[in-house]
Order: sequence, then C-alpha cells, then structure tokens
Amino acid sequence: MALTISIEGKGVIANCDAETNDTGGTGTGDWSEQGGGTMSLTTDVYLYGSSSIAGKYASKSGFQQFDLGSGNELDFDTSGAEEGQFIYMWINLSTFGVLETLANKGLAIRISSSSPGTSNYKDYVVAGSDGSNGWTGGWKLFVIDPTKTASATNGTCDIGAIRTLGVWIDTASSVRAESLFIDQIAVGKGLRITGTSTSGWKDVVEYCTDYSNRAWGMFQERDGIYYSFGKTYIGDAASQSANVSFADNARVIQYGTSQYYESSAWKTTFPVDACGVIVEDHASYTTVFTDGILVGSDNGRAGSVFIGNADQNVSFDMYGGNHANSVTALYGTTLKDFTGPIVSGNDSEHKFYGTTFGGCSQFDPVGAPALRNCIFSETADADSALLWNENIDVQDCVFIANITGAAIEMPSSTGSPYTYASLSFSGNAKDVLNSSGSAITVNLTGSNATSSEGSAVTFVSDPVTTEITVRDINTGSPLLGARVLLVASDATGALPYQESVTITRSASTATVAHTGHGMATGDFAHIAGADQDEYNGAFEVTVTGANAYTYTVPGTPATTATGTITSTGGIFNTTTNASGIVTDSRSITLDQPVHGRVRSATGADKYKSSPLVGTIDKDSGLNITSQMIPD
Repeated sequence: MALTISIEGKGVIANCDAETNDTGGTGTGDWSEQGGGTMSLTTDVYLYGSSSIAGKYASKSGFQQFDLGSGNELDFDTSGAEEGQFIYMWINLSTFGVLETLANKGLAIRISSSSPGTSNYKDYVVAGSDGSNGWTGGWKLFVIDPTKTASATNGTCDIGAIRTLGVWIDTASSVRAESLFIDQIAVGKGLRITGTSTSGWKDVVEYCTDYSNRAWGMFQERDGIYYSFGKTYIGDAASQSANVSFADNARVIQYGTSQYYESSAWKTTFPVDACGVIVEDHASYTTVFTDGILVGSDNGRAGSVFIGNADQNVSFDMYGGNHANSVTALYGTTLKDFTGPIVSGNDSEHKFYGTTFGGCSQFDPVGAPALRNCIFSETADADSALLWNENIDVQDCVFIANITGAAIEMPSSTGSPYTYASLSFSGNAKDVLNSSGSAITVNLTGSNATSSEGSAVTFVSDPVTTEITVRDINTGSPLLGARVLLVASDATGALPYQESVTITRSASTATVAHTGHGMATGDFAHIAGADQDEYNGAFEVTVTGANAYTYTVPGTPATTATGTITSTGGIFNTTTNASGIVTDSRSITLDQPVHGRVRSATGADKYKSSPLVGTIDKDSGLNITSQMIPD
C-alpha cells in the first residue's frame, strides 16, 4: 500500500493553465491585468503542467490578479473555513534590476477583498531593485499568512472574504519581454499523509515535486535536502480507515523560510507556530511512525536530521493517543533548533534511542516512553532540556552545554527520592532545576549530576567501597585483629557530619558542650584545634546513641586543652577480619581526602604504628594495603 497524500486545507485554487476559467482543485477563476502591463498564458516558462501566467511591464506598474468569483471568497478570519491556512504561490522573476525599490513596493504579493483588487488590499513586498533577500531568479515559493501585518494597505481588506489575489509589480525601466511568471497557487497549512511506506519522506517529496501533475510547495528538494513549508500530519484521528505505517531513515529535512519586507526589515510571512510534524492515530487504527534503524536493544543509527529555523518555533508532536498499539520510534534521529513544543505521550512502547536534541525547546516525554543513549545539548528553553515526570523511563543519556536552561527540570517532589540511571552531565549552567517548591533527593546511580537551582536538591551517589588490607611486611600474611582508624581530613566532602561539639579536658577528665550533629551510632570524630593530634593523646569520640557519647583519653597529658570536634565523620575505628581487611560502603558527592593509622599488637606479635593517607574517589572508592613492620 502506497501513501495517500493530500493538502491539509482548501487545496489548489489556480493551476495557471488558462486566463479564463483557470482550473484548480476546488473550482475555477479568471486572470486579468489591472494596470499598465500586458498579461498572457505562456508555455515557454512554467513549473507545473505546461504553462504559467506571464506578465510584461515596460516602465509600468500593474496587478496580475486571479479572481475567485463571487461566492468563492476565502475566509481566513476567526472560525472561517480557511482559518489558520496560508497561501502558497510560485513566482518567477527574471529581471530584478528593473523593479522599483523595496520602499516603493517593487514586487509584492497582493490579496484583496474587492474585485478588481485595486482597492481594499494588503500588499506583501518580496523584492525590489535594492534587495530581494537572496532570491536571484527562478521559481520561488512564497507562503503568505493573510493575518500578518502587510507592507502596505489600501482601504479595508477583509481577510474573511478574499476575492482576488496575485502579484503587484512596479518597474522603473523597460523590459522588452515577459519577466514575471506565476504558477500553481494553493491554500492550506500543510500535508495530510496516510497509508504505508518504508521510504516515507522520499515518497512525499517525489509526490509534491512531480511537476507534470502538481507543484505542491509544502515539500521541495534542493541538493538532496528536503525543504518543508508548513505542518505534516501523519495519520488521521478523525477519518483514518486503515493502519498507517510511515518509516524512513537518513534524510535531511530543513524547515524553510518565507519572508517579506515590512517596516524596513525582512520578516517571516509564516506565523511562528506554522511548521512541524504531528502524528495522529484513530481509535480503530494504529499509526506507526519510525525514523532510523534500531541498533542492538537500545540504540539507533542512520536517523534523519530535522532542522528548524530562526523564524519559527518548529514543533514535533509524536503521540496521537487514540490507539494503544500505535508507536513512535526514533533511532539515531537528530532534532536541531526545534523551538516549538516537543512532546510524546504516556506510552511505554514509544522509543527514543540514540536521539539527539540540539538547540531545542524542552522535551516533554509526558509519560513512560523509553529514552536511551540520547543527547540533550544547548537547550533553547529557559527552564531545561528535559522535563522529568513521575513515570519517566530515561537511562544512559548525556546532557551537554545546556546554558540557557538547566539539563533536567524536576517539577514534582511526589516521587522523591528519584533515580538518575547512568546520566552524564557536562558543561551545563545547572544540571537540575527543582521547580517543585519542595526539597528532593536524587540517587545518582552511575550518574554525575552536581549542580542545581530552585528548591533544595540532595544528590546521593552510588555507594563506594573503602577497603583497608593489613599485612605483615615480611611474610605477607594478613593480620587479624589489627586496629584501623580512618577519618575524613576535612569537612568539605560528603561524609555528612558538619556540626561540632566542644570538649574541655584536664588530664583524663572531659567536659562536653554539644548539639545534636547527626552522627550515627558507631561513628566517631576527632578534635580539631587541640594542642595534640588525635593519634597522640587527644580525644577519640565515639557515638553510642542519640546524643550519647563516650570520650576516652589515651594517656593523661599534664596540660588541658579546649578543641572543637569538626564532625567530618569516621570511616573506620574497628579491627580487621581473618583476611586482614576492614571495609565500609557509603555514598558521597565529592572526592573525600582521608587519613588514619593502623595499630596491631596480639600477644607477643607487636607492630609499629603505620599511617594511612588517601582520597576516597566519589566514583571508585579507595583501596589501600598497609604493610605492617614488626616491632
């Protein structure tokens, strides 16, 4: 089954195949010249079919108008039959130098609610002798939104009753031959596609550019790039009568621009939301939209590249939602500069594998589509590149150089703690925007997010292991029962004890002033700022319960000292097992410098005390072997 392709909207209104009773897909109308030029049907220069409407102007001005006829007016007004649709018109101009200037309205597309269209009109200037916005001749498609502010007006043009339309020209010098040509004119807002194809975009372009039969400007091809003007609807929620399957790969789809000259500047003739892709399905029939090629179980290659433009907020609505078995799958696809809404519905069958979102608006997966090996970079959204939701299924994705907004926005705290599964963050202004209004916790399972804004975010990394192995330096034998003391070197890391207690000691007596500081039973801290270090007579403080502490003084120094226990937390204060090993596992957010000491004395076997120094890496932990020297 091939694709069925139609204009979404009114359709063709002029084929430019006759001056009188010019046939179009929706009726007939007549051409006439309103001014000082001459007009004719020519078979020498044309795009569609075998003819076009041609005009000759020798230092003259005039309006080549197509009159739809009474009762056939176009209604672009609110709730009108053509509301939200545009005029697609092909124009060819061979001599730009003869035109009047832009300011003097050299060449303009005119729409009018009068007949003839010499009053009550809106003119959209597209070229002059002093500028044509890069157009150097040949056939060019212009797309006009009749609701846009015109370059020039006359009277009151009622966009709810457009009767005549065509091209106004004003020349400052003589041209001996025909130089202005108009070909197929259509009214719509894009294309509607149903049916089945494994080369979907290619089929659409070939259909639209089969110039013997049609010149539908909604899709064109130049140098292997497909240019789209308007929206592409794939499937039909209202009248789809069979399953739709649209697949392709390795295409480049560029959303083209159309501009006119108004108030001394080139401006888009499109509304800002005119372009994009909309996937629809029917309650009784599925729509399967696939781009690219699946690689393995969770990646893709050879996806198409979709490129937006600066004039429009190009959008991608990938849901439908009327049939549970409909699927959207992007494998290795790239969306570039899509600044309109990018959404996917709450369907776990939808897949985004190896998809790149570059310079795009915030991607809202809405529900549970699978996101794997995707790249989110240079978001154009002030909030973030990706919007998190309670059902999100995202793993193994990369967030790079998101500066305008954060990498991920968290709008709800309901599901906290959340889990980031193998998500990589680099060069972002902020990794997380917590817009929920409440504190949240994020478990970093193989992820490396560190920065946030908005409400508080606590990052909890994967537990890392700190392992100390104690051996006899001579025999290599493990030392059972060796005492290992290991503490954090400062309070800047993620070992989470940052309040303090104050101890005043005299000989072997301690007086303590403290507040609850979050230390857990079995943890310990040490004096900072005392006259002796923690390994040569200062206090070793062990927590035995809630706000209950045991303080021991190894020795009885003759002086007294007051110090503050900076609660950077203890890792070990225990003895080795039969393998000469002690271990600890905990999550930290920053690399944590540590130091400590090993002591061992069992019966007649005594060893010299050995120092421990190292850094617990937040990703890989710390593994040290201490070689004990017999004493």
